[in-house]
Amino acid sequence: MRRVDFVVVGQGLAGTAVARRLAARGRSVLVIDREGPSSSRVAAGLVTPVTGKRLAKSWRWDELYPAAVAYYREFEREAGEMVFHQRPALRLFTTEQERDEFDRRAAGILAGLVRPAEDIPDAFAAPLGGFELPHAARLDVPLYLDLARDQFRRAGAYLAADLDPAGDVRPVPDGVRLPRLDVEARGLVFCRGFAVDSDPWFGHVRFNAAKGEVLTLRVPGLAEGRVVHRGAWVAPAGGDMYRCGSTYDRDRLDGTPTAEGRAEIESRVREFLRLPFEVTDHRAAVRPVIDAGLPVLARHPEHPQLAYLNGLGSKGSLLAPFFAGELAASLAGA
Repeated sequence: MRRVDFVVVGQGLAGTAVARRLAARGRSVLVIDREGPSSSRVAAGLVTPVTGKRLAKSWRWDELYPAAVAYYREFEREAGEMVFHQRPALRLFTTEQERDEFDRRAAGILAGLVRPAEDIPDAFAAPLGGFELPHAARLDVPLYLDLARDQFRRAGAYLAADLDPAGDVRPVPDGVRLPRLDVEARGLVFCRGFAVDSDPWFGHVRFNAAKGEVLTLRVPGLAEGRVVHRGAWVAPAGGDMYRCGSTYDRDRLDGTPTAEGRAEIESRVREFLRLPFEVTDHRAAVRPVIDAGLPVLARHPEHPQLAYLNGLGSKGSLLAPFFAGELAASLAGA
């Protein structure tokens, strides 16, 4: 039977960060992933300090953003490739009320996080103007997860398998056993995102999940390196390719793209993008949003060797490094 310090179930944004944080503390790790579609692999990876129609400062930005920057830069040094792109984002005003809200907040709670936009290309319809977010960033999520998976594999710390929480996980006094996989560990961390199967350990956590759909566009002649927001977002993906989204559907919680979702995104993008575009890809996934709207870090009350990190939602690229670090510190006894 194989023995490790910790098993991490799920190699999305949460699971990857937890496994790396534990390994950085000298703990042996085995990552188990079912390698199916996931919200992390559809995620845009957008990191912004200002969100919502009310232009609110992102929750715990002052501690979450530095943690994310340090984590991804360390990863890049190890992997030898850039995955975290720090560059300004552009947000275009949709209403006069939004512009007035910006004027009220720019010198107050948003000071240092925003600045008036002085360079809005003619490719965008922006009759009310807009503002820049100089500290925005974008994580290339698929590349990051692929590079991390390669690292785990080279270290012999990765297993492709579909683990059943009810049938495969057996807590024992000194840890946890996975008999079907012939694995034993001191602890196990569930980072599975939204799942519909039975979970006897953390099934009490209530989700308010939302399906999101994203498109990949070819936009000849755009040449915009910033992420642009106006009711939808358009993010550069190399050359004349761009990703855009997204929708929120709380009724159909599956990974199937829909004609309605595509039409909604295309309509919103056409409201501010003046150039013609071609849709080259269409994907969907379910965001693991917890009912309370905040991430959940937990250890099972009767079996503390079982832990849980979930609910990162659409801000996983920003949240994962910090909260994975907090959980790893607790599990490692720091």
